[in-house]
Amino acid sequence: MTRSENIVIDNIPAIVKRKPVRHIYIRVYPPDGRVVVTVPLIMPWKSVSDFINSKRSWIIKQHHRLKKVEMEGPKRFVSGEHHLYEGEEYILEIRTANKKPVVYIENQRIIMVAKPGHNRESREKLLDNWYRERMKLKFPALLEKWERIMNVKVSELRIRKMKTKWGTCNIKEKRIWLSLELAKYSDSMLEFILVHEMVHFLERRHNKRFYELMDKYLPDWENRKLNMH
Repeated sequence: MTRSENIVIDNIPAIVKRKPVRHIYIRVYPPDGRVVVTVPLIMPWKSVSDFINSKRSWIIKQHHRLKKVEMEGPKRFVSGEHHLYEGEEYILEIRTANKKPVVYIENQRIIMVAKPGHNRESREKLLDNWYRERMKLKFPALLEKWERIMNVKVSELRIRKMKTKWGTCNIKEKRIWLSLELAKYSDSMLEFILVHEMVHFLERRHNKRFYELMDKYLPDWENRKLNMH
C-alpha cells in the first residue's frame, strides 16, 4: 500500500510517499535533483514536517549539486571538469607525457598524466583504475575491524562498476562486491555499505531483525544513508 502527495521544499518539488516502512528516508535523485520522501504509513504529518525541516539545508544542497551535474552533462574527462573523491570536489587537470599513465592529487586537483593521443575512454578507464586502487587500500583495515566486531568472515571483497546498486553479496559464499562509485564518497559511506552487506550474512532479508542488527553495529547508519543521495 502506497499513498503519495506533492509538496514544495524551498521551491523544490518533492513527493511524500507513505509506505509500510519503519523510518523516514529522503532521496534526491539524479539527473534533475528530484526529491522523494518515504515515510511510515501512520506517522503524523507534524513529525514528517519536522523531519523534513531538520534536513532542509541538506536537501537544498543535494538538489543544487545534482542540477549542476545535469547542466554540465556527461563527463568528458577533460581539464577543468569537477570530479568527486572521498566526498570532496576536485578539478581535473590533464597532462600529456610519453611515460606510464598516472593519476595523483595535488593542490585540490586530480592530476592525470596520459600518453599523447589518449581519448575519452582511456581517460575514464585511467581514472576508474585510480579510484579502484585507492578503495582497495582501505579494505584490510575495514575487514579487520568489522569481522572482529560482527564475528563474520568475508571470503572475498571486490569492486565492480554498478549503475543501480551500492553493493551486493553472495551470502552462501560470503563474497561482497562494492560499487566503484563509493570511491567518490567519504569513508563513512564505504563503511556503511560494507557493514550493510555483512549484516546480510546474518539476516538475508530487509526485515525487523536486519534493521535491529544495523542499529546494533552501526547506530548512525540512517544518517550515513542520507548522505548517499
